[in-house]
Amino acid sequence: MDQPGTLIKFGKLEHIQQLQDDGLLFMNNLPYFWKIEDEELRGDPFDCAIQAIRRGPKITMVLPDGKEVTLCRDYTMKILPLEPEKINIFCMYALRPHIEGAFPIDKGNQRFGDHALLLINPNEFMQRLESNLKSQKIVAKGELIEYVNDEHTEKLGPFRKFNRFSYQHEWRLVCRDGSGEPRKIRIGSIRDISVIIPSGEVNEVIKVHFEPAAPPDRQETAPASR
Repeated sequence: MDQPGTLIKFGKLEHIQQLQDDGLLFMNNLPYFWKIEDEELRGDPFDCAIQAIRRGPKITMVLPDGKEVTLCRDYTMKILPLEPEKINIFCMYALRPHIEGAFPIDKGNQRFGDHALLLINPNEFMQRLESNLKSQKIVAKGELIEYVNDEHTEKLGPFRKFNRFSYQHEWRLVCRDGSGEPRKIRIGSIRDISVIIPSGEVNEVIKVHFEPAAPPDRQETAPASR
């Protein structure tokens, strides 16, 4: 991440424990997220792999008798990538105190599950993950999501989502060339670099302190020679 902070995974206790005990990253593929219906929590028909969006106008026509008929209403056309079923993703909340709205954490994230895993050493987590991906020769990329206007057109790609999801402050890992099924990546136990707490206690447990800026060093002026 380009800002100081850490990563948090919200989920059901059994899944969070698997992440901590085995380092299990369970990654669904894109069609799963396009089809799921959960009031725009995980489900998003435009998620991740939409390469571009085209929006069209309402088209009407006046008939000879003077009546107006609608030929085509406003529409949105999605241009999908090749083999989306082979693209798998894993998501975590990116807690970056310097980013407006990232803390306190929006309670909407508690809908992901009753517990949360907090990384107390995110750099070590990233190193272990990168090492595992390289050892398995998995083509992957991890980045923070950029949130764009809900009327956005043109390219979205895997690291852009609409503003209505911005409360999730998502960091995302995208793996390609999968089997077409959910992917399981195990990086080994991360008990030494994480803690598990109830989701509802996250904002109580985490404390953010902004240290005052250090004053600039004073340069002593040498006494003038006589």
